[in-house]
Amino acid sequence: MNEDTETLAELMLHADQFCSKVEAATKDVAPNPEEKELRIKIGQCRTQLAYLQEVFNDGKLNIENPAVRADFRQLVMVLLWIAFYARGAIDFRIFRMLVRIESGFTYLLVSR
Repeated sequence: MNEDTETLAELMLHADQFCSKVEAATKDVAPNPEEKELRIKIGQCRTQLAYLQEVFNDGKLNIENPAVRADFRQLVMVLLWIAFYARGAIDFRIFRMLVRIESGFTYLLVSR
C-alpha cells in the first residue's frame, strides 16, 4: 500500500469518527430544527464511506483515480454540511477534526 492510499484510508477513519462524535454531541443538546437534514447528511456520509471501503478492499483506492477523487470530494462536502447542521453542538476539537480531513485531502490533491 502506498503512502497516498494509506492517507486516504486514514482520512476515511477520521470521517467515520467525525460522524460518530457529531452524533454523540447532538444527543446532549436541545432538539435542532434541522435535525432531519443532519441525519440525512450523516447517512450520506456513512454510505459514501461504505462505498470507499469497498474500493479500498478491491485495492483501487488511489488519489490518481478520478472516481476516488470525486468520491472524496463528495465526502468532504457532506462533512461540511454535517458541521453546518450541527453547528450548535460541535466543539473546537470536533471542528478541528473536520479541518484536518479537508486539509489532508487538499494536500493529496496538490501533491499529485
